[in-house]
This record gives sequence, C-alpha cells and structure tokens, in this order.
Amino acid sequence: MSKKISIKQFLMRTGRFKKAYDALSSIKEGRITINNKAVTSVNYFFNPKKSIIRFGEERLRPAKKLYFILNKPAGYVCQKSQNEKSIYEFIAALNLPKEAKSSLFSIGRLDKDTEGLLIITNDGKLADSVMNPKNEITKKYYAVLENPLGVSKIRILEKGIKLKGGDEVYKTRPSKIKLVGEREAYISISEGKKRQIRLMFEAIDNKVNYLKRVSIGGIQLGRLETGEIKQVAKEEIMEKLNT
Repeated sequence: MSKKISIKQFLMRTGRFKKAYDALSSIKEGRITINNKAVTSVNYFFNPKKSIIRFGEERLRPAKKLYFILNKPAGYVCQKSQNEKSIYEFIAALNLPKEAKSSLFSIGRLDKDTEGLLIITNDGKLADSVMNPKNEITKKYYAVLENPLGVSKIRILEKGIKLKGGDEVYKTRPSKIKLVGEREAYISISEGKKRQIRLMFEAIDNKVNYLKRVSIGGIQLGRLETGEIKQVAKEEIMEKLNT
C-alpha cells in the first residue's frame, strides 16, 4: 500500500507551483480536484497511486525523481528569498525543464554562514528518511574555533550538552569530535537542530568562526567546488546514505 501524503506535499512535488503559497491558495479556492471531487482542506491526506489529481482541467503528476549534491557557499540561505542570496539560484541555473526545477528542495538546511554539503532532490520519501532522528544518519562538520579545545571540553560535548533553541531546552545526543589542530576539529552528530554545532561550542564558552558540512552518512563532499552542484544517481545516494 502506498503511503498517504498531504495534498500540499503532492502539489509541491509536481513542480507546477513555484511557491507553497500558490499551491495552498489553489486548494482553498477549490481549484484542485481528486477523483473529480474538489478538495479545499490543506490537511487532506490521500493515496496518490489510487487517485487522479487535477488543477482545473490539467492533470497533475509527480515530477521525475532527481538527485543532486551542492557545495553551498557561505552567505546563501536555504529557503527561497527575494531579499537574500539563496541556494535556489544554483537550482535555477540547472539545465532542466521549469517544472522539474520548481519541484526541487534541499533536505534539511545549513544556516546562512555555514558552507558545505546539501542534498537537493524532489524525493519526499528520501527527505523523510534523512530527517527522521530515529535513523541516526551521521552528519560530519569541519569547524575552526576561536579558542583552543581541550580534552575536558571535548568529553562534555561528546556526552551530550543541554542547549536552548528558541523556547526549547534539549540535550544533544552523543557526538564524536576529532581534533586536527589546536583550534580545528571534525564534529559528527546524528541530529540537526537549528544552529546546533554553533550552540554546542557557545555552551562551553567557545565560538565557531568557520563551519563546513563535509558528509551526510557516506555521501562525501569530496572535490566538489564551492557553489558547484552535481547530479547523482538515486542508487548512489541510497547506497552511501547509511554507510
């Protein structure tokens, strides 16, 4: 049995809508039908393999699954933006049909000042798998710190440390830290709270001056240049993700 998804998720995977707002407006206006019945609830879930979905008279289908890796430069946000530089500028430059480009998104995000590996896709199932904390997919980062990092501080971080993110207080999962210089380290975590790496070091009175994600599972940034985006096969993604 195919997994049910929300009508919003389905519409965004077709590439027919540039923004989630446009898709939601079409739903609320009654322009989306499933098996010839108008759907006006944005929280409606259904089985796409057993349904015919139309936008007016146009039948909608999910776009072909695509997979890319991007070496995100610092200074770019991971969401669409009219005011800031965005990773969608790299997606827009791809030699793909308009609908295919519109269907793409990043799995997770890196903050504006962080560089490194992003997986770009339109495969929602893959995104759910990577983002699910239960799967414990390791993300590895290279950090340059403001102050030297001693063994005692490493042990504190590796065991897990309480952080405050917004209104939430949480304890990080155990991590692994490898020093490669007095102020340089690789940090491996299996979760991805907002600004987690930076907050971890702030909690021990240190500061991250430079941060780059170098791998997700077994998917490596390798020699991908800053700002370069590269298409990869689904098999390569799936094979390396859990290694």
